[in-house]
Formats: sequence, C-alpha cells, structure tokens
Amino acid sequence: MKECFPRIGVLTVGDELLSCETLDTNVRFIASSLGEAGFVVSRHVTVPDNVEDISREVRALSHVCEAVIVTGGLGPTSDDLTRESISSAVGKELVFHPSLKDGLERFFKRLGRPMAKENLSQAYLPQGAVVIPPAGGTAPGFMIARGAALIVALPGVPKEMQSMLATHVMPELARRFPTAELSVTRRIMTFGMGESDVAGVVADLIDAGSVKYGFLATEGVVVVKLTARGADAKCANAMLDVEQAMVAERLGNLIFAVGDRSMEDATGELLRERALTIATAESVTAGMVSSRIANTPGSSAYLRGGVVAYSADEKTRLLNVPANLLADGAVSEDVAEAMAHGARALFDSDLAIATTGIAGPGSLRENKPVGTVVIALAHEKGVLSQTYLLPGDRMRIRNVATLAALNMVRLHLA
Repeated sequence: MKECFPRIGVLTVGDELLSCETLDTNVRFIASSLGEAGFVVSRHVTVPDNVEDISREVRALSHVCEAVIVTGGLGPTSDDLTRESISSAVGKELVFHPSLKDGLERFFKRLGRPMAKENLSQAYLPQGAVVIPPAGGTAPGFMIARGAALIVALPGVPKEMQSMLATHVMPELARRFPTAELSVTRRIMTFGMGESDVAGVVADLIDAGSVKYGFLATEGVVVVKLTARGADAKCANAMLDVEQAMVAERLGNLIFAVGDRSMEDATGELLRERALTIATAESVTAGMVSSRIANTPGSSAYLRGGVVAYSADEKTRLLNVPANLLADGAVSEDVAEAMAHGARALFDSDLAIATTGIAGPGSLRENKPVGTVVIALAHEKGVLSQTYLLPGDRMRIRNVATLAALNMVRLHLA
C-alpha cells in the first residue's frame, strides 16, 4: 500500500518524555483526531529540550511531510525552546506581539497575581506566523510555512493542545487538503487469544484485498486494526464494513468491542440491557475488578458492591467460604465458586464474580505455579469457574485476571 497523502509528522518535545517521567498522551490524541478526519500520522519523533535537536527534526520532517505538528516547549521557562527552534528552522526571527502581551497581563490580573517577566517570552513568535490564541493557559500556539510544508506549534499541556487542535489545526488541514484521499482506521478489540494466534485466524484475509491489517497487543487485549483508503469517508467505511464482517465471522466471541471501547464498557452495556446487577469477591485482584466496573459512567445502576478478602480468615468471615475448602489453599475452583456464591448472597445481586490466584513472585502456601488464577461467576442457575495460567509479572497477571473476570461476565451474557 502506498503512503497516504497528506503525510503528517508529529514532533513531541521534552526531556521528561524521553526519560519517561511523563507519559506522552498527546501523540495518541493527535493521531486519533487525525484518523477521525481521514488523515494519518506518517512520522513521529520525540526530541529533548534542545534548540539544535528541535530545529533539525522540524527541517527533516518538513522535507518529507506536508504538515508537521509540534507539541511542547511553548512555556515561559528557560527549557521551553520550541519558539526559538522553529524560528531557526524556518529562517524567520522572533517578533514581539503586543496583543499577546496584553492577553498575558489580563490572564494574570484575573488570577490576582503579578506576571513574571519570564512570561513575556510567550509574546514572541516567528515572523509571519499565524497566532493560535491561548486555550486556558498562557501559551499561544502558531502556524507557519516552511517551504510547502505547514508547521504547527501547540502547547504540551494536553487540554490546551486538544482545544487548539480542534478549533484551528483540523480546520486548516481540511482547508489545505480538501481532495486528499481519506484513510479510515477501525479497531476491533479482542480478548482470549494471543496476538500471533489472532493473526493466524485471519491470515487468509491479510493482503487479500485493499484493506490494510495491523495488530497491537497490550495487557491481554489484542487489537486488530483495519485501515481503508477511499475518495471519502463513506467509501472507506463501506470497505471496512465488509472487512469487519469477515473478521467477525472468524474471531466470533473473541471480539468484545469495535472502536476504543473498554471491556468494562462492553460488559456494563450487557448488564444494563438485561437489567441485571453484579457484585464482586476479590482476592488476587484486590478490588481491581470492581474498580474497572465503576470506571463506566452509570455503573451504579448495576454494581451492587464488592469485597476484597485477601486472607483465608476473611474469605470465611465475609463470604462464608467453608474452612475445609481453604485447608489446602485458597486457589481452587471450589474456593472461587464459594466466594462468588458468598458475594451474591451478601449483596443480593443477580451475578457475582470472584477471583483468587497467585500473582507472585512466590507463594508460601499454594503448591501451584505463579500465574495460576481461578475465576468464578455465580448466577441464578448456578456457578461456573475456570482456571488460567497467566504469564508475566505480578502487575500483568493481576491486570489480565481482571480482564478475564469481566470477559467471563460478558460471555455469560452474550
């Protein structure tokens, strides 16, 4: 598949991004916003707070991209160097904007604080730049040309960046590239099979048509990404509809959502549709299942409550798990089922999901390997349970166990 036009590069700036002190959420938001409009990111680079590095990458990206979006480095401190760097890259000097200075003074007056002299640096932009007014903070963005390429500078503060992207950048891209062939990506979310296994199931579809396939695995979830290009969004989506149907035929109930919907959203929707309530009894996940359920707005309609019973004594005291079941350890289907029954009775819920297991790095009592997790679901007609052996470290085991518990509920209701 040939590279999409227009080619859009994203340059994220900041020492804190390279050191991973700060998670770079901006590039994901930008890529998602561009994707919704039919554009794609063809390059992404992260550089430190250094004029030479920023300038070099702006020049390099503008040679191979029709538009370059730069985020970060527009603050008032000595390490905010994006204005100076872009000025160097485009060969235009920084010029003072009295209107920006006035806006800064009004901003601090509203706060009842004096403006530091360092903030005046934010009133300087490369000559000829189109100003993007500040969006809730002190940093203006701007747009400027370098040859045929559009250079866009946005703050690194996510809310400010997102606002400017929506109100100024996306309209400008649509104006500049009205006849561009659109690229639309659809994400099919799956759980219950590894990345290579999922790819194997749909192997006959890959490269069989004009839709491009991609796969992304993260914490047990495997995303099948389908990308189609067409003259317009309607055309591209029609292609994706056909491809999605073929993928769904092969993957079946491994698919829990289409788009960026979470497992808890998909499960919560089923609970709402059936007007059912749920409770949790957790050991190995220690509240993670109930927390995920509660992430979904409106979950109070179906989440009755939860118990974290980590020790054997508390499993008996709070959930009425018979002591004899715990004599040889707490990680068994009998114990998980008893926990689920106990939670369902305690909260008078339609369903109850229970987790127990060994997250590691070791176990003092259980004669089972690290990663052994048992999940049980109690319902009106009885109880079902399943034992898993999950790979990874302690946190990954607990995260995947949480998803597996929600998935058990989903499959029961589907």
